[in-house]
Amino acid sequence: MHTDTPPSSPDMANQVDDEDMIYIGDVEEVIDAYDTGDIEEEDAMEEDPSEEGDAICVFSSHEIGSVFCGSLNKNGKLATTGGEEDKAYIWDTSSGEIVLDCTGHKDSIIFSAFNHDESYLATGDMSGMIQVWKLADKTKVWDYNMGDATWMMWHTVANILLAGSVDGEIYMWKIPDGDCKVFQGYGCRAETGSIFPDGKRIAVGYEDGVIRILDLKTSSVLSSISSALGHSSTITTIDCHWDNNLILSAAVDGKTIISTSNTGKIVSILQNLNNGEHNTVTNNDQNAVSSEGNRDSNWVETAAFCKDPAFQVAATGTVNGEIFIWDISKQMLRQKIEQESGISKLLWKGNTTLLFSAGLDGILRCFDGKNGQRLRSFVGHMADILDLYISENGEKALTTSDDSTARIFDISSLS
Repeated sequence: MHTDTPPSSPDMANQVDDEDMIYIGDVEEVIDAYDTGDIEEEDAMEEDPSEEGDAICVFSSHEIGSVFCGSLNKNGKLATTGGEEDKAYIWDTSSGEIVLDCTGHKDSIIFSAFNHDESYLATGDMSGMIQVWKLADKTKVWDYNMGDATWMMWHTVANILLAGSVDGEIYMWKIPDGDCKVFQGYGCRAETGSIFPDGKRIAVGYEDGVIRILDLKTSSVLSSISSALGHSSTITTIDCHWDNNLILSAAVDGKTIISTSNTGKIVSILQNLNNGEHNTVTNNDQNAVSSEGNRDSNWVETAAFCKDPAFQVAATGTVNGEIFIWDISKQMLRQKIEQESGISKLLWKGNTTLLFSAGLDGILRCFDGKNGQRLRSFVGHMADILDLYISENGEKALTTSDDSTARIFDISSLS
């Protein structure tokens, strides 16, 4: 499990005007947003490192160590990546030319991303140093040291930056002013977070297995799922459904759970990998769901709801290399896909039924979520893929890796 890779945030159209939001300086009014209304496999590891493989661009300016994180702007023409050498870059995805060298960090970069309207770039490292750069003139406009950090993310529709800390607090800043608000900690790490599509709440998963739904305006805990009823160990991934209620979560305890944010009620424990317990499979073949390898060391590392309203499913990927596709309405397994390696991240392509999987064997795979068939594999990386990002226009995929490179793949023909 790569705990220093930041979680992905839900995609969202620009539905909120910054000026309609009252920020952190006023504790009572923070976010007054808007009303809720898969080719045969090749051994990538044995390729000559100088070869591009299937990539249309290879960025190799991260000369030392792993590239932990990355993201793309909406049209996929610019990428930003950060890594172990304590630096982040903005670069051109066609030429690989560096547009901005983001210096000033003293620890590994775990977050580098554009904000919702691409006016700013935020970079953050493990020590908690955060810097914000204005893209128009490539200047640093704000920085802050919050102490050891676990994750960071931009708000989906406003210039708000959020971060979780090793001590358990959640920080929130208005950018570029820097007005700050801190949500209290609970004595353990805030491991991961996901903003709801309504923009008003965030689901946070903690080291002790607890999930809390926080109101960004009032700072209150709206609901929670205790470790006694839900997860009993560190939360690895959370995703929020577009209905603004359902939550998909997984933890090191091997459980995958669907719960409700409104009440904190557990709807279904989809599976418990470590105990060999799973919900019924559609073909009644329980063996299809059983985890291979050492069950005691298997868990879901990544999970995501499909955003196609006509395809109510979620996908989960394990460190042992299994992808499960779940029917949400029936809380049953539709498909199980065996991958040749562990999975670091799963992403659905926009609102389609195409599922992309980042492999620890350095291969990016695309599957048809409806039947589980692999449509395409993209090779080139010489080591684990650590992060995956798909441009909003659906044309490019960015991968970052332990091989010190980031790569751009053309996925425009897959639809």
